[in-house]
Amino acid sequence: MTRKLKLIKLPGFDQDVHALPRQIALMALERLVFIRDGRIRGERLDDHPTTGDLSDCYKLYFDPNPHRKPRYRLVYRYTPDEIEAVALEAVAGGEREALSVYLQALERLDRRGG
Repeated sequence: MTRKLKLIKLPGFDQDVHALPRQIALMALERLVFIRDGRIRGERLDDHPTTGDLSDCYKLYFDPNPHRKPRYRLVYRYTPDEIEAVALEAVAGGEREALSVYLQALERLDRRGG
């Protein structure tokens, strides 16, 4: 994606970031800018029986320690869609534990899990 996208944060996303330790919060915001600018890209999510339909969203794993399994996730999507995107929408962010970031994303998108 070569054009600069507008960055939109769903209500609650800022609280997600502020709840993280400072170093992790800064990493999350930096990664979000890298995604918006097309420098990195996460993996597409799907319609999963455990969490629900997030097939229009992506996930990006990150952690300040490169030697461990990433503990943090960002969930985002392109609006109106990936092909004609004019904005990057930050949906949820937080720890990997218990699928919480995905469940939060479903709630913010007003979707119910499987």
